[in-house]
Amino acid sequence: GEKRVVAVLQYDNNTGDDRYEHLGRAFSSMMISDLSVIERIRLVERERLDELLAELDFQQSGYVDPESAQTVGMMLGAQYVVAGAFLTVDPDMRLDTRIAKVETSEIVTTAEVTGQQETLFELQQRLAEQLVQGFELVLTEEEQASLAEQQEANRIDDLETMVKFSEALCLLDYGAYVEAGQLMQEVQQAAPGSQLVRATMGAMQDKAEEEAERRLRSEANRRIGGLLGRRNSTPEPAPRPAQC
Repeated sequence: GEKRVVAVLQYDNNTGDDRYEHLGRAFSSMMISDLSVIERIRLVERERLDELLAELDFQQSGYVDPESAQTVGMMLGAQYVVAGAFLTVDPDMRLDTRIAKVETSEIVTTAEVTGQQETLFELQQRLAEQLVQGFELVLTEEEQASLAEQQEANRIDDLETMVKFSEALCLLDYGAYVEAGQLMQEVQQAAPGSQLVRATMGAMQDKAEEEAERRLRSEANRRIGGLLGRRNSTPEPAPRPAQC
């Protein structure tokens, strides 16, 4: 049948803790990867979503404002928009998510899961299972098995590892590819079995190599320019993005 086109927004940080400022990137990335194995769902790529919203200077958060979620969905050609928020009260974490149907801006499904931070993987599993119902789909046994298998392949159990992963995604989004790759090495050491981490690491390495070569050429040109008496022959490498 017809595929459901779904956009997953970054989750809002309602903790009041700056350490978790970018954790919403990791949650949305994980959700997109998990749901990607269901062939009846077509997901908007996270990078495409970020680029479009950046061009329009539009805030990603749609959890509080259903009309904003509807606007984002219409821009992306999505039928459903997933928006969420997370809250931590040590040692527990709560994930709140809802699905808006773009055509009507109706909230068709809400989901809330709560548990200890140590059970982060279990929380994500429970949340995804609840959300699929909001896409007006009934999964077959085969689809349920594929979803469970993908979640297991992507799993990251430790919250601090997820935080590092989210920071690396922020650096990637703002073009700091070398720094992102360096941080992802730490993430990969902490979660060596995660398919999502490996895939992200591969993409970052390619971009980091390109960036490293550009910096080497820039530095070489700068030194040559200095020997020839030229000033500011090439710009200095960009500093670490302030947003990350």
